[in-house]
Amino acid sequence: MKLLINPLATRDEYAPQEALVTTRLLAEEARREISQWPGYGTTPLRPLVEVASELGVAEVLLKDESGRLGQGSFKSLGGAYAAAMKLRDLAPGSRVTLACATDGNHGRSVAFAASRLGCDAVVYMHENALEYKAEAIRQLGARVVRTPGVYDDSVRMVKADAEREGWLLISDTSDPNDLTVMRVMRGYGVMVLEILEQLRGKPLPTHIFTQGGVGGLSAGVAGVFTDILGPNRPRFIVVEPETAACLMESALRFEPSGVGGDLHTEMHMLAAGEASAAAWPVLQRRVDAFMAIGDAPALAAAARLNAREGARAALDIGVTGAASLAGAMELLKRPDLAALVGLNAESRVLVFGTEAGPPAAM
Repeated sequence: MKLLINPLATRDEYAPQEALVTTRLLAEEARREISQWPGYGTTPLRPLVEVASELGVAEVLLKDESGRLGQGSFKSLGGAYAAAMKLRDLAPGSRVTLACATDGNHGRSVAFAASRLGCDAVVYMHENALEYKAEAIRQLGARVVRTPGVYDDSVRMVKADAEREGWLLISDTSDPNDLTVMRVMRGYGVMVLEILEQLRGKPLPTHIFTQGGVGGLSAGVAGVFTDILGPNRPRFIVVEPETAACLMESALRFEPSGVGGDLHTEMHMLAAGEASAAAWPVLQRRVDAFMAIGDAPALAAAARLNAREGARAALDIGVTGAASLAGAMELLKRPDLAALVGLNAESRVLVFGTEAGPPAAM
């Protein structure tokens, strides 16, 4: 495990460059749209009582996104929303093809939008992306194109092909001037609005752990929480795989950066080597610490969530989905490091179960 305290983290007023990424009002706008979709409902906020007791903290809560809109992950709030807004910007009756690159979940979200809105979709997936994720995308009617290399290679390939073919690119990582990417992150803010409603009249989290990836989830969550709570915001800790810690590398370099290698990890949806420049204005100011963990803690955390424990029924959370809990558990094993981010017996920890596990037959 590696931990990096962010020297740029601040509780200052929400800055204009952050407000371009997301705000409470923009998240509310996204929720007004998404709440009209068939299948929308607030996802559960589950107390992990035994985990909290074991870790010696006041509370651990899991925002369980495994059933979101029937699409198996929080990503269905982002890509599908951005696609719907992009199509609304076009002239009525325009025939378009949506395109994106994905490790699995974002592509399913875009395919879900295409299916719902009656247009075509093409989804680029690198050669090592999970086949069951690809099949779920095909089941929605999208065409899957397998590409050589890693996720970041597929991002570059689909961008070039979309420009040549005239497809509408629905990216979840890009430069800060891309409105579509901003809309993806604004969709993720719907989770924050739900959480605050679910906790109305109860103590708010003191610490929030989010999965890393390119940074869109963390920016979408930290941005809306900060816009609403201001200096009383929780502390934010981002969890990444040791083999794909591009956000930690970015924090070290004070700018959006990348890491090389094959990026292989059992946390497949976090195997991204290049940080999102669009997310960085929020991440650099609001993430208090970046941490990188190995696969074993994430595998163990997923196994624990998916087993019945006390009064809690077994859940359906994938290894990527358990990564933020794994990060919290690993950090609390090291009181010296936990103290650096203020974790103690009074802490109330929020983590995200970002995705469901693989089909039972696998």
